[in-house]
Amino acid sequence: MIQALINNKWESINDNNLLLGTDTFSFGTGLYETFRTLEWKPIFLEPHLDRLFNSAKIINIKIHYSRSQILEMIQEVILNFKDPNQRVRILAVPENFIIYTSQLNLDPKIYEGVSALTVSANRETPDVKTTNYKVCLKAWEKANDSGCFESIFLDGDGVVLEGSRSNVFWIKDGKIITRENNVLPGITRQILILRSPFPISFGLLYQSNFSDIDELFITNSGSGVIPITKVNSEKIGTGGVGSITTELLRLYNQWLHENC
Repeated sequence: MIQALINNKWESINDNNLLLGTDTFSFGTGLYETFRTLEWKPIFLEPHLDRLFNSAKIINIKIHYSRSQILEMIQEVILNFKDPNQRVRILAVPENFIIYTSQLNLDPKIYEGVSALTVSANRETPDVKTTNYKVCLKAWEKANDSGCFESIFLDGDGVVLEGSRSNVFWIKDGKIITRENNVLPGITRQILILRSPFPISFGLLYQSNFSDIDELFITNSGSGVIPITKVNSEKIGTGGVGSITTELLRLYNQWLHENC
């Protein structure tokens, strides 16, 4: 059972009822946000709330609480949990506003490079983070079953879209590139685009061009910047974590502590 703040009241709820993309998920289509904490302090929370309220307008979900009330509820949930480093989730679904948390449990080995596989898939509403998560869950389970960290979505022309739980960046000749549209406006993606000392441009990456790029990494709010050193059976660059990705990892860790 999970202790969750549901409509600003503490309740116990079965873990399975909160699993996005499964048949046991107990709520209608709505929105979700996931962010991490560092020493009980939320990281980059404001842009997450901005996205939540903007997305609510797009899909016409009514959020019955003000921003200040939500901030108070988040603080209560975080401080009620024993671990200082958490993965906090907000669910805004019809008739319910739910906040709960769990241990972050980051494996430091992922920052030494992970593998990914490609799948032909896309989210129905890539610009909105909805609880309609079955496509993402199925793709992630396929990656996990194959011993990979992530699945990378390809469109019908073999062009990279995004990860099942992440945004995708690649580096060629010292330049960082990411797809401009038809992807989730990820918060970590946004932070990198705004703060990276290396210029970031928009472009397209075809599956057939993985062998031509120098570095590849993904981003999400829980894990930050994660280097990808192999896609399917193909090595990326030298097969190790590249120099630009290494510097972005260092900077992102610095930004985390500054935000905290």
